[in-house]
Amino acid sequence: MLTTRRRCLRISVNESFLDFILLFEKRSLMRKRLFFRAIALILFCLTEMGPGQPDVGWSAERVLRIWTTEVNPATVAVMNDMGAQLTAKYPDVKVQVEALGWGDLNTKLFAAIAAGDPPDLTELQPYATASLYQKGLLRPIDDVIQAIGEEDITPLVRKLQYFDGHYYGIAHVIGANLFIYRKDLFEKKGIPVPTTWAELVEAARQLTEDTDGDGNVDRYGIVLPGERLYMGFILPAEWLASNGGRWVDPETWRPAFTEKPFVEMLYFVKELNTYCPPGWSGRGYLDTMAQFASGKVAMVVLAGARTIGFIEKYAPKEMQNQDHFAAGLKQVGPSGKVGITPLDGENWAIFNISKNGDLAAEYLKLYYQKDNYIKLLHTVPIHLSPILLSVAKSPEYLNHPTLQKWSQWQEIVQKIFDEKLASPIGMVSEEDRVIPFLAELDGSGIVADLIQRVVAGGKPEEEAAKAQKMAEELIEQLGYKKW
Repeated sequence: MLTTRRRCLRISVNESFLDFILLFEKRSLMRKRLFFRAIALILFCLTEMGPGQPDVGWSAERVLRIWTTEVNPATVAVMNDMGAQLTAKYPDVKVQVEALGWGDLNTKLFAAIAAGDPPDLTELQPYATASLYQKGLLRPIDDVIQAIGEEDITPLVRKLQYFDGHYYGIAHVIGANLFIYRKDLFEKKGIPVPTTWAELVEAARQLTEDTDGDGNVDRYGIVLPGERLYMGFILPAEWLASNGGRWVDPETWRPAFTEKPFVEMLYFVKELNTYCPPGWSGRGYLDTMAQFASGKVAMVVLAGARTIGFIEKYAPKEMQNQDHFAAGLKQVGPSGKVGITPLDGENWAIFNISKNGDLAAEYLKLYYQKDNYIKLLHTVPIHLSPILLSVAKSPEYLNHPTLQKWSQWQEIVQKIFDEKLASPIGMVSEEDRVIPFLAELDGSGIVADLIQRVVAGGKPEEEAAKAQKMAEELIEQLGYKKW
């Protein structure tokens, strides 16, 4: 049960905090920075109070609350079926699965933590796990790892949430974000598939066209997702990784926003913006896939195999194939060595103040059972790929019609996995795995606002210098300054 001090915190924070969340996106940068300082203080208080005392046995309430970022109804249905299996084993258990969009997860989760009422089991953005671990908020899941088999977990994610000899998370699935393009248009115009940033910009220029001669652009060369999570953290991390850059100095944790690779990234975004449809910054990630599938744009820089579902919904039937819509590798920047893509793999985590931590672990053991897991993976084939090596090689998993029809996409995904051409979402390098403030850096909006100012016409060097100062102040205020 929660301690008395935790109950008092929940009562004092809960009523005003959620209202404040609703206003958050409209606040100035300074207020947002103050907001995340407040969150840091609340989390610190929770840490000082210590973890909730685990029940001997399971809670009498027996309601297991689960948050997932998989919003596809078919995927949620499979997860609910797993919940029904748990209920069959423990009849007094009720499982509640709530699906949250990527862009909503961090805001809602931090609010729930601050209110002392997080879900029992949740997916986390990988870069946020170190922050929550450092604050003492996570339960080890060594029992889950032992049950599913440590050596059966792909090395790509096996140790991502491994701290001080214990596991505190494991990826729910893995997926590779892809460069998606209209193969038929590239072939028609004789445009080579771009391998560098410069080639990508040139392809976008050539593919931005007035196709009916009325003086208006009918198809844009490329599109970017408008959500702040993507443009303010996930894509910048990808571009920095592809351009030899970094978030911070790994020794001093001083931000690297004014370094050459970072500034080159800002110029790159500025150029891409030229060939994006008007108003793209107000549209979401899923909208970009619909625009692509319906022929309004020729390339998408942040997309997964989930796009196939949009193609099969919006594209003419005769075009619903990989001869028209192809997948490719990410492009390398002028200061980089190889193009890197985000490794999509939010990790499961159990909060140590949960009254149902052991139930959450039992649910995860069901989740990774072969039959259950394959059913879940097949709800969005290719996009949801297994973390378990035995499943990845199994005929039951591989013999799915989508994997056969869209084999070129599957081959690109597998190439990314095999050649390690991906970095976990939000991370630029291996050192980022243990940085305890990446979640706060993302949540502060410093990077998102920087990108927005550059796209709106700001000079990259000047805007980078402003953001550098803000990031330095944030890290110092969080107590992590080492320079």
